[in-house]
Amino acid sequence: MERFYDERDGAFIWHRDEALTTQGRQLYAWLSVAERDGLTASDYHVNHLKYLVNDVMPDHLLLRELLMTDGFLRLAKDLRYGHLDPKATDPLWLLPDDVFDPLDALNLALQQNTLPELFDSLSPRSSAYRRLKQALADYRDIQAMGGWQSLEIDQTLRPGDEHVRVAALRERLAIEADVGSESVENASRFDPALVETVKRFQRRFGLYEDGAVGPNTLRALNVPVETRIAQILANLERWRWLPHELESQHILVNTAGFDIAVKAEDQVVFHKRTVNGTQERQTPSFGSRVTHMVVNPLWTVPRSIAVKDLLPKQQMDDGFLQSKRIRVYRRHGKDFDEVDPLAIDWSIYHADNFPFLLRQDSGKGNSLGRVKFYMPNQHAIYLHDTPAVGLFERPKRAFSSGCVRVENADQLARLLLQNDGASQEDQFSQALDTGETLISPLARPMPVYLTYFTSWVDGDGDVHFRPDIYQRNVSLMLAMGEGMDPVTANHAETEDTSSL
Repeated sequence: MERFYDERDGAFIWHRDEALTTQGRQLYAWLSVAERDGLTASDYHVNHLKYLVNDVMPDHLLLRELLMTDGFLRLAKDLRYGHLDPKATDPLWLLPDDVFDPLDALNLALQQNTLPELFDSLSPRSSAYRRLKQALADYRDIQAMGGWQSLEIDQTLRPGDEHVRVAALRERLAIEADVGSESVENASRFDPALVETVKRFQRRFGLYEDGAVGPNTLRALNVPVETRIAQILANLERWRWLPHELESQHILVNTAGFDIAVKAEDQVVFHKRTVNGTQERQTPSFGSRVTHMVVNPLWTVPRSIAVKDLLPKQQMDDGFLQSKRIRVYRRHGKDFDEVDPLAIDWSIYHADNFPFLLRQDSGKGNSLGRVKFYMPNQHAIYLHDTPAVGLFERPKRAFSSGCVRVENADQLARLLLQNDGASQEDQFSQALDTGETLISPLARPMPVYLTYFTSWVDGDGDVHFRPDIYQRNVSLMLAMGEGMDPVTANHAETEDTSSL
């Protein structure tokens, strides 16, 4: 601020003849509505300014001027970078910060008389952020109306049941507009229309869509509105942590939502399910670019997976590696020589002395499936196909060793090849048919962002919430002053995680 005012020879920005200018009043109005973005207006001196904004006492003029400029700096940075340091609240959020000088932007806006346009440009430009802001307003309205009461149901309510608690269920669903408030002939009967309403609720919360109200659905229904608001606030903050200008075409992976989308000009052109890392091997949040694809890839097993997952199975069954078409190699000088796994005494090896490299042949049963999407990064994480397609049907899909398995990966591959011409697509199709391994560089590498959103609003306006599978919300909510009960995942489901 000192540099800023020195460059202006000490001239005030927001005042003329001891009164606020039009631009000064525009700034005060903008600071006053910071709550709409899930921020706290008092952090930007609004609690002080509201008593000073119409104060004509000369002694208060300098204080008001400096508070307003400092308020702008604070809010501009919070909207552009986030209010909190992601590295302090989520160590696995590894996306880089933008380079942005709010005072340079302010100088230009003052010169061009475009202050409102500057204010509008500071928050994330994605329509997803705007929809989530609207959801925040809607859920705050629900909170102001008293929220909802917990449902006390001691049995699973199923389609066709007639029970006194069904009427209470209808009332609860109506609060979030999952069902209309119109009267029905028998409010206590679990009729077909209510079944579809419950399925819609389950879809919004990532639950099995069976239309019945069992323990998991009841648990989601009984999370208080204050916690849902805290989730929305946390995810608005995550949007501000992302780069401000996302490329017009990019891939967005949401590990908390187990999904992947390709966006073009802010429109979703591809949307499928994913399988991500387990709690023990979490998929981090970072940015990269898909630079090339490998059709019918070999899988070189990471050492951590080889010693933690595969070695114990080979020690129990001498034929395990061969059954998975995994070859064993041992270093000889600068090269690796293949070794017969049946000639090895596996019992003498462990994590500290494991000397082998394991590689799985391409083709049927390969853990990477038919297509691997390579994106340079220090985490050895990439997107790939999978033979275990049944896992996509599960609501919670934290089963991988960190990489992201993509449903219908061949469709994503063809989409990325659209910029590369018909010949590349033909080569891709031929490789799929013949089983040959093909490395296909992309003429236009596709930006990809791996993120962690536990709440979002889809294109139809439905607000979604997901469990905090990696327990990353708690520290963020607490840092934001939202001391709400954590919404964590039910880890009852288990699955073999020996492959990526």
